[in-house]
Amino acid sequence: MPMPGWAPVVAAWFTAGFFLLLTVKLVVPALMSGVVAVGALLHWGWSLDPEPLDEPVDIGGGIVLPSYMSGPRSQAWWAIGVLILVSGSLYGCAVFSYLYLWTVSPEVWPEPAQVAGIGYPLAEAALLVASSLALRLANRQLGAGRRRAMALAVAAGLVLLVAAVGLEFFAQGELSPSASSYGAAVYLLASIAGFFTLVVLVMALFALARAATGKVGPVRRVTFDNMRLFWHYTVGQSLVGVVLVHGFPRFAG
Repeated sequence: MPMPGWAPVVAAWFTAGFFLLLTVKLVVPALMSGVVAVGALLHWGWSLDPEPLDEPVDIGGGIVLPSYMSGPRSQAWWAIGVLILVSGSLYGCAVFSYLYLWTVSPEVWPEPAQVAGIGYPLAEAALLVASSLALRLANRQLGAGRRRAMALAVAAGLVLLVAAVGLEFFAQGELSPSASSYGAAVYLLASIAGFFTLVVLVMALFALARAATGKVGPVRRVTFDNMRLFWHYTVGQSLVGVVLVHGFPRFAG
């Protein structure tokens, strides 16, 4: 629930402004509104994970409830689950567009020999899987109360995740998104992967900042768990993109 203050109101105003300004193609003011909205959301989110009480709370009638919930018992866990379902449906639309293009405009599809070398997707997949493994290690370190080791594992995972996205754009360096509809479809999938990686980066930095101030730990971990769920989803989605972009043209050809 919103805490007392202006942050939720500012976040709502400038989020609406971001989308409304884009409809009239005022890109720079829209981006400025987006930055303010994200800042307000981060400020708001900082107060939404209060420190748990030392003991369960007696609410009367012999009923005692815990003062903190994490994992599947947390509302935030299910909120991220809903976000993942929405994200998956949006990504499914992009995948449909990519495959639909193959059925209606096969002439723009490249020959298998024209697709980036097989080393690129293999390296990307390895980087993506390694980033998830680094996050699993971070989760174990947090459970053991080792915040510094957790932070190092998260940082390593971020480097691996960003490197995978960068490698995809490098692999498609000779492909222009404006030269053909195929190029546009490929860059759409790559750009989505880049955007989701950016979101993970913001979530991870937010979680690390809270950990550095003692607001994330073995019990108080909802912020970390939210980031962890979305990170693993982003890796899975990116792997689907790698298979589609690098594997499907070879199969279709």
